[in-house]
Amino acid sequence: MSKAVVYILIATAVLFFIFMSPLNLQKPKGRPNRRFGYKLLERAPNLDPLVTNIEKEIEKKMYHEPAPRMLSNLDSTTSVSDVIETYQYLTSGGKLNTTLRLIILFPLLDREPKDGVIGFNELEAWITQRAIERLDYLTQVELDSKDKNGDLAISFKEYLPQFSEKDMEKKEMGYGEAGWWMERFEVADIDHNRLLNFTELKDFLHPEDSKNQEMLKWMLKDRLMRMDNGNDGKLNFNEFEGRLYSTYESYMNFEINGGHVPSPKDKFVKLDVNKDKFLSPEELIPILSYLYPGEEAYAKYFTCYLMNEADDNGDGKLTLQEMLDHEFTFYNTVHADGHQESDDDHDEL
Repeated sequence: MSKAVVYILIATAVLFFIFMSPLNLQKPKGRPNRRFGYKLLERAPNLDPLVTNIEKEIEKKMYHEPAPRMLSNLDSTTSVSDVIETYQYLTSGGKLNTTLRLIILFPLLDREPKDGVIGFNELEAWITQRAIERLDYLTQVELDSKDKNGDLAISFKEYLPQFSEKDMEKKEMGYGEAGWWMERFEVADIDHNRLLNFTELKDFLHPEDSKNQEMLKWMLKDRLMRMDNGNDGKLNFNEFEGRLYSTYESYMNFEINGGHVPSPKDKFVKLDVNKDKFLSPEELIPILSYLYPGEEAYAKYFTCYLMNEADDNGDGKLTLQEMLDHEFTFYNTVHADGHQESDDDHDEL
């Protein structure tokens, strides 16, 4: 039997073992702590790329991808050597050896400066990279599934074939209508060639994480229109205080961990750059990550959470021992069983 065949058989066995084992990769439903006020862990990136790779393979199985096709894709998505590496970090009970993984990952996180401890910026940079990789992966999956002619770009018709020419001519702007989608598509289409390349598609799918200012303004404008009592696309102070401020305050309280949060009036005045007593979409961009956090914003919040939970001596840095003492915190998705909060513990937001 050839070496390649042996590797494929091992890979198949390992993937089946992972999928059927007690390794639980479902996101926990509870909040990490009452004071945070939102379900951070539901959207937090994985600290460990290996866990992300396992999740991807499980997603393929959930979508009923045929085994031969999945195995043939191993060299482009998850190589045979990567799968065998996964096997090396599993315990005899089929669970991920998180202690060993933390020992392996620690020197990779400890980079600038390489001083034997992990600072906030080092941890944030690592987790943000995981979030970006996840965004890229989700975008690539969508591009591969919708790009029918293989030109590495998606037309409006390819992405939303359910809309007829008549629907597009009507341009109805209700949420989810053809006109609404067309406007979003056009804003994402930076080069105006009526096709979305990879970067444009990522903006279209994940506007909260876009670097395209027009995409950010469109998203805020769209959401303001659905909460603006005056239907003028702007918020007065009462609308800001009643609809947005509590969300901003919750995230700020978490981020600054007990520091001073501006009052609704002070924040409104600061944001109101042109002093017309209204907040436009452009004026809300500075607090976008607090109002509608994207994956990169959640990477920052997740970093705050990890530092808060594992930094036992409060020096703003993590030692390897502190990380090992809080394995569940760093691998919450793997060890989710038995650690979820009560369903009665509802979010305030």
